Amino acid sequence: LAAAIAARPPAELARLPAAERALVAEYAAAEAEARAQPLHAARSSLIESGVLLYLHTAGGGAAWGLFESVRQRLDRAALVQNVARTSLVTCFVPILLVGGVVTAYNKWNKATDTVEEKFRLYFALALALYPSGRLLQWVETFAPLWLGGHIVGFASFFTWTLYTESDLMRSDRELEQARGAARQAA
Repeated sequence: LAAAIAARPPAELARLPAAERALVAEYAAAEAEARAQPLHAARSSLIESGVLLYLHTAGGGAAWGLFESVRQRLDRAALVQNVARTSLVTCFVPILLVGGVVTAYNKWNKATDTVEEKFRLYFALALALYPSGRLLQWVETFAPLWLGGHIVGFASFFTWTLYTESDLMRSDRELEQARGAARQAA
């Protein structure tokens, strides 16, 4: 975004206060530096879109299904079934519940203003809990190892974000302090 703003005609940029122009230039330089890194576009889009989280949860599900099948000395068919089902469920549960349900709730909650509208929304959501409990029973029957795989996948994702020092694991205050320290060093 900063690179796009910096590319605006100089007359437009001149209307900004000097501090904001300096900030735009700083952010544009940081964006250019980041774009120069190998595989930047693929890496940043994977992290920002959440695909990396879903890949980690699917991998965690597969690993947990494999581990439990080997631990229980199951035959090959059961092993493959546990790996595939656990992997699928641990990938799609976050996509549907976190991505779908939370997004829909936020949209509906923002669209309600009055106490009556909020009451209707929350009442409908409370009624939806009963069928969702039935859905989770079906998920549990289909892939009984899904919760363990989900935990392994999330642990893998958060370990990866810590290892790569991703901004996802840093607070806004830490990001501002790092930016301030970089400014002072320059």
